Amino acid sequence: MRVNYKYYLISIATAASYFSLSTKPNPNGSNHFTICIFHNITGYPCPACGTVRGLKYFFHLDFYNSIMINPLSTIIGIGMIISFFWIIYDLIKKKTTYKDFIKRKVPAWIVIILILLTIINEYWNIQKGI
Repeated sequence: MRVNYKYYLISIATAASYFSLSTKPNPNGSNHFTICIFHNITGYPCPACGTVRGLKYFFHLDFYNSIMINPLSTIIGIGMIISFFWIIYDLIKKKTTYKDFIKRKVPAWIVIILILLTIINEYWNIQKGI
């Protein structure tokens, strides 16, 4: 079986993401610098605002602050961990279950739920005044 180096790259990128998120989060969220174009133009947070800070809390096992800053960061953190170990499993067993899962068509009801969660998260970010 031919080695697919995309798996290795995804694994390395996931591990690098974890290590880049391993620094302590800044508890003073009001003085943070943002490169968010949407936030800089409109003054309102986008649905992803706070995700990196939330991921930093998540990887420091502070799940309360992770969820309070941006609940989507907790979902993304769990997905990063699952993906990392799934890819490692596929590499060891020489399978393509992860690739097959990603290529699968996403059902419409999942897309609708994700859109609703994003809208709710956007409303919550505005209410928090991120």
